[in-house]
Amino acid sequence: MSSLKAARADNFYHPPDWDPRRGSRAELAAARLGEPAWKAHPLRERAKKLGEGILVVRFEMPFDVRCSGCGNRIAKGVRFNAEKKCVGKYLSTKVWSFRMMCAAEDGTSRTDRTRNAHYIEVRTDPKAADYVVAEGAVRVGDLDKLPGAKVPSAEELGVEELADPKDRERRAADPFYGLEHAPAARRSVERARAERVSALEDARASAWLDDYGSSQLLRRKHRKARHSSFAQAAEEAAKGIRHPLLPEAPEDAAAAAAIRFGASKRRRSDAVCGERRGRLLHGSL
Repeated sequence: MSSLKAARADNFYHPPDWDPRRGSRAELAAARLGEPAWKAHPLRERAKKLGEGILVVRFEMPFDVRCSGCGNRIAKGVRFNAEKKCVGKYLSTKVWSFRMMCAAEDGTSRTDRTRNAHYIEVRTDPKAADYVVAEGAVRVGDLDKLPGAKVPSAEELGVEELADPKDRERRAADPFYGLEHAPAARRSVERARAERVSALEDARASAWLDDYGSSQLLRRKHRKARHSSFAQAAEEAAKGIRHPLLPEAPEDAAAAAAIRFGASKRRRSDAVCGERRGRLLHGSL
C-alpha cells in the first residue's frame, strides 16, 4: 500500500509483532490486555453507539429548513450523517429521530462546528405521514416561529398583500372572485396567453379542418407520383437504361434541337462531290 493510513482503511495493515500462524489479531490484543477477544462490527464506526440504540445513517433533509443557531438555510435534499434512534410509538408504528449537526458554513463564528456546534433533530410523524422538526431548526414555511426572524413582506416577495383574512378565505373559496381581483399584470399575461392559444387553434383548424379529406388528398398525390415513377422505370428498363433519368423538360428539348453536329463538314463534302461529278460529266477523261 502507498501509506499506512490507506493500508489501515483497507484492513491490510498488520502489526509487526503479529504472526498469523499463532492466532488472530483480536487474540493478540486480548492477550496483551488480559481481556476477552473483541470482534469488529460489520458497520464499524456507524455502530459504535449501537448499545444505546443509536445507529449512524445517511439522512436526506426532506424539506427546506433554516437553522435556529446560525440562521443559514438548508435546502431540501442536503445529506447528513445523522444518529437514528427510536423515541416512541404511534399505535404500533415506531417514531424515529434523526439528530445531525448543522453543516452550513459562511466563514463566521456562527458556523464554527468546533466552538459553536448546532444540532438539528427531525422526527417522523406517522399520523400525518410526514416529518417534523423537533429542535434546532424551523421549516421554511413556518418562518414566523423562528425567534428573532424577519418575515419578508408581500412587497418584497412581489405578491399582492391580503390583510383581510375574510378576503383571503373568499378568494380561496371562489376562484372567480380571485380572478376578478387579480393584479393587472397577471390579467395582461393571461390575456396574451389566451390570444396566443387562440391563434394556434385557428391555424390548426385552417390547416386540418377536414382530417379525412386532407389525408385522402395527400395519399392520392403520393399514389400518383409512385405510379409515374414505376412507369418511367419500366420504360427506361425497356430501352436498356440502367440509371434513372430526370423527366424531360421543354427547355432541354429546344436546346437539343438547336444544335447542328458536323454541318460545316457536310457542306464542304457536298461541294467537293458536286465538283467531281461535274468534271466527270462535262470534262474529258
